[in-house]
Amino acid sequence: MREVSEQDETTRNASGIVPTGFSIRGPKTVPQVDYERIFVMDSNRNLIGEYALNDDCPLENSDLVHSVPVSGLRHLVSFYQGEYAFTPFKVDDLWFVILTRGVPRIEERGSVGTLLAAARIHIPPMIEPLLAKKELDLRAREQEIAQRESDLARREQRAGTMESEIRVASTRLNEVEADIRSREAKLVTLRDYAVQMQRTFLLAKEEKAKDPRAAAGLPPTSA
Repeated sequence: MREVSEQDETTRNASGIVPTGFSIRGPKTVPQVDYERIFVMDSNRNLIGEYALNDDCPLENSDLVHSVPVSGLRHLVSFYQGEYAFTPFKVDDLWFVILTRGVPRIEERGSVGTLLAAARIHIPPMIEPLLAKKELDLRAREQEIAQRESDLARREQRAGTMESEIRVASTRLNEVEADIRSREAKLVTLRDYAVQMQRTFLLAKEEKAKDPRAAAGLPPTSA
């Protein structure tokens, strides 16, 4: 009994004994997330930059625009199009929308947000010329549209003036045609009168030629 007791005591006080009363599980399988594109947008959701991480990605900025929910962009709140996810990150006054195939985990979102916050420092020098160019292009288009509208207004004014002049000219032409018709009628009347006078003169001349007394200036003989 003593030997058994000493052995038991030694066993209880021994070190380096591995417990076997529980099991160890392996790591869980995590779905792979593929990063496709990064869209950079201003506070008004206007695209000011795009970075293609995968040239074979079928989605473009137009897909992002059509996929934005009615409530708008919300920081770290993903929205989806099929198997693709758009995850917005708000960094200062810019939006970085990460397009991924699959949904990024919370841990990945945190690390991505940290990288984007660091990258934000280097973005203004690249973006400002782009914004300036877009603003210049927009102003140029506005000026072009204004010029076209001004030209169109002048053309419409000229067309109105020409139409008014055409109406005045048409009225004058009608008056001239009426005057010509009146003169033609007077000429016809005058011609008829001249023909009648000529016939009367010829008839009188023939009668004088037949009567010798009339040719001598004497009164005609009575019957």
